[in-house]
Amino acid sequence: MSTAVWRLLDANGNRAAEGLRVLEDVARFILDDARLAGLAKAMRHELRQAIPAAAVQARDTGGDVGTSVKAAGEMERDRPLDLIRANAARVAEAVRAAEEAAKLLGNASLAGLLEQLRYRLYQLESGLLARFPAWQLLRVRLYALVDTSLTADPVGVAAAVARGGAGAVQLRAKNLSGRAYRELAARVQEACRNHHALFIVNDQVAVARALGADGVHVGQDDLLVADVRAVVGPQCAIGLSCHTSEQARKALELGVDYLGLGPMFATTTKPHEPCRGPELLDAVRGFLDRPSFAIGGIDAARLREIGPRLPHGAAVAGALCRAADPERAAAELLAIMVPDEFG
Repeated sequence: MSTAVWRLLDANGNRAAEGLRVLEDVARFILDDARLAGLAKAMRHELRQAIPAAAVQARDTGGDVGTSVKAAGEMERDRPLDLIRANAARVAEAVRAAEEAAKLLGNASLAGLLEQLRYRLYQLESGLLARFPAWQLLRVRLYALVDTSLTADPVGVAAAVARGGAGAVQLRAKNLSGRAYRELAARVQEACRNHHALFIVNDQVAVARALGADGVHVGQDDLLVADVRAVVGPQCAIGLSCHTSEQARKALELGVDYLGLGPMFATTTKPHEPCRGPELLDAVRGFLDRPSFAIGGIDAARLREIGPRLPHGAAVAGALCRAADPERAAAELLAIMVPDEFG
C-alpha cells in the first residue's frame, strides 16, 4: 500500500510541477511579466523540494497503466487563455491528489504545504488571466461603438459611455485615413483607459498593434483571423462579426476571442447587411463558450425585448452616439441588462 501511495505522490508532484512550468513560461515569454513568472517559479521549486525522496524512489513509469490514456481535447489549445486554464486545472488537480496522498502517509506538514500551494495557484491563475483583455471581456455587458459618422465628438462620447458603464469601446471611423484614424484612436484609447474601459480598434490591425490596443474587431471580408493574430500578438483580443450560426461556429474554431452577432435590427451603419433578428441569438446559445455581443439597431426598447435571449451582452452605436447625455444613456442600457436587485 505505501509503495502505491508513494507512486501516487510522485506522479502528481511531477504533473503539478510540469503545469507550473507552463504557467511560468506564459508569464515569462508571452506576458513579459517578471513578477508572475517569479511566483510560478517559486511555487515550482517549493513543490519539487517538498516531495520526499521515497516518492521518487518508488517511481515505476514502465508499470504505470495511465501513461497511454489521453483525454479528448488534450492536444487542442486555440489561445493562451486556453493554455493557462488547462494547466492551472492540471496543477490544481495534481496538487489536491498529492495532498490526499500525503494524508494517507500520515505526513500532515506536507499535506498542509500542498494545501497552501493550491490556494496560491488560484491567485496565480487569476493574475495571469487578468492580463488578457479576452478574459476581461467576460465581465463586459455593454460594448459601445463610437462611430464618427454618428458623432462629431468621438473622444467625449467614449469617455462618457465609459463613465456610464460601458466596459469596452470600439472606435469606428470608415471615413478617415490610416494616419488620421491612428491619431484619433490614441485619444480615444486614453479616454477609455482613464475610465477603466477596454479600447477596441475597428478593422485597422496595424493601428491596434502600434497602440497596444486591448482588442481589434474585423469583419467576414477582412484579414483572416490567423493573419490578424500574427500582427497583433497573443494578448490583443480579436473580435469577428458573425451573421449566421455557421460563421459563429467557424469563428470559435479559428480562435477568436469574442463575437459580434447581427445585425439584430435595421441599422444605418450596416444598411447592406440583412437583419438576422434575435433568432440568431437562439441559434448560437448552445455552443458559445466565449463573450458575444448582439449588435445592430439596438436601443433601450429593443434591448428590453431581446435581453432574456442574449448569450452575453450587447453592442450599441446610435443610441449612445446620438444621445443628448451619452453617460446617462449607457447607464440606462446597462441597467436593463444588469438590473439592481436592491434598487
